[in-house]
Amino acid sequence: MRRTHLAKQTAPLDPDARSTLRDVLLPPHGFRLEHALATAYSLDAETLITIPLFAAGIDSEDLEKPLGIAKVYELGRRLTVLVQGDRIAISKKWAQSRALLRLVGDAVVPCSAGRGSFHPKLLVLQFTSMEEPDQSIYRVVVSTRNLTTDNSWDAVVVLDQDSAGETVKGLANTVSDLSRFVNNKKHPAVAVCKKMGVALSKVKFQKLPGVDALEVLLFHSGSGNADRVLQQIEGDDLLVISPFVRSPFIDDLAVRAGRDKAHRWLVTRPADVPDTAFANFKVLQIKNGALPTPERSNFDDAESNGESTDFRLSSRDSLGGLHAKIYLASSREKGTRVVITSANATPSGWNRNVEIAVSGSASPKAKAFQVKALVEGRKSSEDQRTFGDMLEEITPSAVVRTKEDPEWLRKARGVLAGSNASGLVTAGPPRTLHVQVIFKPDDESWPERVEVAAYLVGYPNYRGALTLNNGTLSGKLAIQPGIELVPFIVLKVMRAAEEPLEVTLALQLGGDLDWTPEDARTALALAAKPWLLRELLWHFGLKGSGTKRGTTGGTSPKPGLEDESIFPILEKVLLRVHGANRAAEVETIDNLLAGVMDDEEYRPLIEMWRLVKSSL
Repeated sequence: MRRTHLAKQTAPLDPDARSTLRDVLLPPHGFRLEHALATAYSLDAETLITIPLFAAGIDSEDLEKPLGIAKVYELGRRLTVLVQGDRIAISKKWAQSRALLRLVGDAVVPCSAGRGSFHPKLLVLQFTSMEEPDQSIYRVVVSTRNLTTDNSWDAVVVLDQDSAGETVKGLANTVSDLSRFVNNKKHPAVAVCKKMGVALSKVKFQKLPGVDALEVLLFHSGSGNADRVLQQIEGDDLLVISPFVRSPFIDDLAVRAGRDKAHRWLVTRPADVPDTAFANFKVLQIKNGALPTPERSNFDDAESNGESTDFRLSSRDSLGGLHAKIYLASSREKGTRVVITSANATPSGWNRNVEIAVSGSASPKAKAFQVKALVEGRKSSEDQRTFGDMLEEITPSAVVRTKEDPEWLRKARGVLAGSNASGLVTAGPPRTLHVQVIFKPDDESWPERVEVAAYLVGYPNYRGALTLNNGTLSGKLAIQPGIELVPFIVLKVMRAAEEPLEVTLALQLGGDLDWTPEDARTALALAAKPWLLRELLWHFGLKGSGTKRGTTGGTSPKPGLEDESIFPILEKVLLRVHGANRAAEVETIDNLLAGVMDDEEYRPLIEMWRLVKSSL
């Protein structure tokens, strides 16, 4: 494989290195996304909808344009997103984008992990060649980041297929084993995980500079993998980076590595840091302003560790920006053991949750991985900024103690995370959505004195009470014909005078549906008609007409079909559809025109395209 296919590599803990979701989803030149398998603890609608755009090499500003709509429709069906069942977030803004949610909503697959949380962060991307469709390459991304718009500091390891590389130990089993945590064992996602696991068993990936013995493992109860990785974290110097820190895990880690407190560094947030951490570590945080922080940091790992989710930080506070989980232990003789994982430095992270870790060993000659070199600041203002330059001390007096959620709320969340929700539409009259939320047989009992109401995403007025009977919540919601149902439903969980909890669940829809992904695509495409001809012109390289694609602000007049600027496009069309990538070109144009096939205004353009296709 040519080196141009490989991901950009940076020095470890480079404070100025930046990577985005778009960077890792972007296919290599000459390839297109065939399938993406993603895992996360939490997911928001904005990220879900923009994943297909990023995988197509375009930006979120193209979402309301024909090409963006086409790619969401086309690539949304190639996504499999495994997520903790109770951690789906759809804001009011995106709840109104029902047509877009209909295009990608079926990609969401609820998962759970019994008493723990489904908490891994992984992307497995399969790309196919546009010239040779039978040729595929893979990219694997192990990170600490959820599929949300949170802007906290995370860590990511990107591995691209490379014939000169090596197979990665444990990777195939890790991907296959994800299937056991899918709530619905008959869901197609189960087969996707197993198929991708088999495919990865013989794939060679690029080597990471300075790191040997690369291994990817899935932590879960009974696997023994967490203990195996933990036993390898040993050395004279220890660096732990984790936003959540708890005893006794952090105490045990101090016994395993680091000669004494002077040789142990803990980078965390000043929230619920145990006193023993200060006794065993130099406790540090990222300085305010050292990293770009959002107005509201989304520390959505809180619930996975039994913590309150009310702890929110603003850009004015000194408590923001950290979400990475990294463990480094080094010595002069053995080098450095490197572990990048989704697991926080907590008993939940290493004993109960489903987590993922990529680990390896850096030789003593790899000075860039030595703990002391990483935590030391630059010696001169003329030197390049280091990771150590971003850090400042945390004192025990600065630690904030947060309030835990009540037991009934945590129990309700746990049960709902492992449930399967379905909705059956009957024509009536009256037209009705029958909702069922079935709990796992081995789940803990539903909390007492708790009431549940349900309403449709995007339609808060369509709501009804659900009743519990033999491990199933069920109820009916009267709905209007033609309503734009999306595969999500919101449950409002209430207990006496306490603050209610709202949980969004993925909803498997069936029955007398009168709104499909194809209907959604057509409606979106019709709304995007003013951009259609400009998109075609830009697609074929005729850039002299209309507003530049991607420009925001102001709307320019729609060019009519009588505009002479469209005529040269025919030559461009013929050249492309008879070229090496003709299948991809035909698919792109078909998708661009899908919403106007029956539109009289565009009849001459549609007829021209039909003639071109008949010549193939």
